[in-house]
Amino acid sequence: MTTETVLRADALLTPAGTIAPAELAFDVTGRISYAGPPRAASTVTHDLAGHALMPGLVNGHTHSAMTLQRGASDDESFMQWLATVQGIEQRLTHDDLIVGLELALVEMIETGTVAFADMYYWDETLIERVRAAGMRVFAALACNGNDNVAFPSVSSMTGAEVLTEVERLAEKYREDPLVRVGFGPHAPYTCTPEFLREVRERALAGDIPIHTHISESAAEVAQIREQYGKTPGDHLASLDFFDADVHAAHCVHITGDEIATFAATGTSVSHNPVSNLKLGNGIAPFPEMIAAGLPLAIGTDSVASNNSLDLFEELKHATILHRGARQDAAAVLGPQTIDIATRGGAAAIGFPDSGALAVGRFADVVAVDLTVTAAAPVPIESLVAHLGYGATGRDVRHVFIGGRHVYADGAHQTLDADAVRARAREARARLVG
Repeated sequence: MTTETVLRADALLTPAGTIAPAELAFDVTGRISYAGPPRAASTVTHDLAGHALMPGLVNGHTHSAMTLQRGASDDESFMQWLATVQGIEQRLTHDDLIVGLELALVEMIETGTVAFADMYYWDETLIERVRAAGMRVFAALACNGNDNVAFPSVSSMTGAEVLTEVERLAEKYREDPLVRVGFGPHAPYTCTPEFLREVRERALAGDIPIHTHISESAAEVAQIREQYGKTPGDHLASLDFFDADVHAAHCVHITGDEIATFAATGTSVSHNPVSNLKLGNGIAPFPEMIAAGLPLAIGTDSVASNNSLDLFEELKHATILHRGARQDAAAVLGPQTIDIATRGGAAAIGFPDSGALAVGRFADVVAVDLTVTAAAPVPIESLVAHLGYGATGRDVRHVFIGGRHVYADGAHQTLDADAVRARAREARARLVG
């Protein structure tokens, strides 16, 4: 009796390049045991002719439960948008968070995402929903201050209590390959220096990561300069904040000096181009981040500021946006962006054994349909270009996470997608009307 699951496909995207035709095998532990040309003696478990196998995508920054706020504020400025979504958040129930999260899981899985970094309200019930779905999550519990209650209609927990809960959950899930728990101080403009220092100290003491927003908007930068006489990144550096393991979202307006600080401290950044554009916040210095060697991911942000969790759309924008803005077709290259959206993103959010189809790594695999019109008449030699510029999440047919088949021939295996969508529509009608 074989202990391997064997996938055969037209092509396989590996760290060393494209293999065609190809075979990928993984064992009962969910780790890849073979990645290469087809082997004559293999017993094929899944014949995926007409497909290419690629590493699962990694969403470097989102607020997954905010799927219920999709389209709630589409054409407002950043601060107006923030006020609108925060107003809705004050009415959320715990059941709303569950269905909002599950709707995000449905959308992410069916568009090829296997892992995500999230900052919002989190507890064991929500984390277990992610585990049941089979995805990987870096769950950062959002907080603004010791006395602040961030989600009053969901929980009476103050920021001080959230910090203690993070420590408890981080310890509970420390050995879980699907879960990483962290602190989620919202941003320098919503958190006092004293609170940020406390988060840093507790992060260092407990070996717990931090996920925060930095320099998302020009208004934020102006506010921090007025309050502290520094840019947000320099302000945080003055608090020794980056001594901890920090994952920063957006960083649209960071300076060259701040990029150097991030590089020196190993601070990772999630580039979220579509959200930044939709909210009118600007274009992040992504090419400079790449050149400096920052640990990078690509994220969608929430669907309240993006409308989609399709990372194929995001990685295309992350490449072509900077080319157009700089009038330089070499500003960012497609293979760079795909690597950041897979291997780089997995490492940045704390899952270094994901992100690449190589022996010993987790079998986090996406099968992309090559029979669709947009893939014709693309030769296999142009697979990377197709994945970067032509493919969309609608082309995903199969998803394996740690060897678990969570999406099979377009059908969810771990979630009742129709029921989730129906419950989400009901919740949205009550919250927004």
